[in-house]
Amino acid sequence: MNEPIIVATPQNTVLVIGTAAVIITTVVAAWLHQKILGRNRIPTKWRKVGEVREMIIYPLKSGTGVNLQEAVCTDLGLQSIGQDTTQLLDRTFLVFGSEDRTYMTAARFPKMVLITITPETDGNVLFKAPGMPTLRYKIPDSTKDELSASTCIVWWSEKVQTIDCGEGAATWFSQYILGKDKGARLGYYLQENSSFRRDISKVRLSAFQQHYKKLRDRDVGAYSYLTGFMLLTDSSIADLESRLPQRLRNLSHRRFRGNFIVKDTIPYEEDTWDWVRVGEEAIFRTVKPCTRCVIINVDPDTAERDPQLEPLRTLRSFSSKGIGVVTKPGAKDVEGPDPIMGVYLGLRIPGVVKEGDPIYVGCD
Repeated sequence: MNEPIIVATPQNTVLVIGTAAVIITTVVAAWLHQKILGRNRIPTKWRKVGEVREMIIYPLKSGTGVNLQEAVCTDLGLQSIGQDTTQLLDRTFLVFGSEDRTYMTAARFPKMVLITITPETDGNVLFKAPGMPTLRYKIPDSTKDELSASTCIVWWSEKVQTIDCGEGAATWFSQYILGKDKGARLGYYLQENSSFRRDISKVRLSAFQQHYKKLRDRDVGAYSYLTGFMLLTDSSIADLESRLPQRLRNLSHRRFRGNFIVKDTIPYEEDTWDWVRVGEEAIFRTVKPCTRCVIINVDPDTAERDPQLEPLRTLRSFSSKGIGVVTKPGAKDVEGPDPIMGVYLGLRIPGVVKEGDPIYVGCD
């Protein structure tokens, strides 16, 4: 008998092609899903790359840093540990203009780097600055105090919530920063209030997410520029220092205002890290390089701005040679010409970290 002949009509052809397309699409989607899962899976193997030499928080944005021997990693950044003193969290205070509500930093007002903050007991902190009386301030307690939030404006016109710290603090900061009784106000980030959390999808930061896929909304810190954690390495800073004029051959990492200062690494190796573990508990992902602005030209010990715009000028010059520069396609259009030094980390597993802890990177 002759075998039956099936004639492929246009309808049959469309059906065959459509079925094949569905199969191909399903296979590709499954492959992409597995690939994404693989990228987001916490490593099981780790390689030691250095150690934490210092841990620093900057409770007042643009103020002096506070060194910590032990800290807890929270969604908003490093927080001090202590039963006898007030706990401090990174970048929870900021100064803003009383009229325009715009944040104020050492980029415009260099003397801000000399403002210190010291924790006392019962929620009190002390602010000190050269030539000023000590300001004692009690951190607001949302469980006991009636608090109302106001709005101030940070980078890229992002509106953020803050608790106005009152007239006493406003006068103190106005007198020190501006030399007059009015003009500046102190704001505080109420970390237990979920409405204070920043949504980067509403501001220019969403453009970063198009090119830095590991960056998540909850990686953003309190009043930090971006994430709640920034890592610097001694070796990268030493390499920059070797290229600077002799007068700057004692370059302090405090110019770069990082949280983790890591020793025993290869220069700029941190730019290539993905998964990072600090100690035995806390796990992070490197979500974005840290670009640099004129604030690094301010000496953290004297508050003087370098007349030759160093070290930013040198950092820009050797970044043009391919070191410490944004190379990710498309990201350069968002970042602009600013060079990089250090990396932003997004917390994935919280934990307690200590000075001297080993630093590991994932290797599987």
